[in-house]
Amino acid sequence: MSLISAIGLAVVALVLGIVLGRLSVKSRDAGRLEQDLKKARQELEQYQGQISTHFADSAALMEQMAEQYQTLYRHMAEQSKSLAKDSENPFKALPEEAGADPVKEPDFPPRDYAGSSGLLKQSSQG
Repeated sequence: MSLISAIGLAVVALVLGIVLGRLSVKSRDAGRLEQDLKKARQELEQYQGQISTHFADSAALMEQMAEQYQTLYRHMAEQSKSLAKDSENPFKALPEEAGADPVKEPDFPPRDYAGSSGLLKQSSQG
């Protein structure tokens, strides 16, 4: 019986070793995947921060550019008053300086010309 006991004990030890080996591999894989996930989240947060900074900087630069354009236009308009004839003056006052009302939307919907004439005329062919 000692030979059968020894073989049985060896089989049990082999099965136990395989099970423990699999569990340790899964825990290593789970740990590695968790580290990869943390790294990916950090990279995503960093990327989102870069995007936010980029758009904030771009908005500030565009605002500066608009202000500089308005300053240039005012300068050209003022100088053209004294240097050019009134009929040849291509520079007009800016709408905000002239007191012009902003463009209003019409109170009625656009007309639909598709039914009767024009390029969008619908044919009665079926």
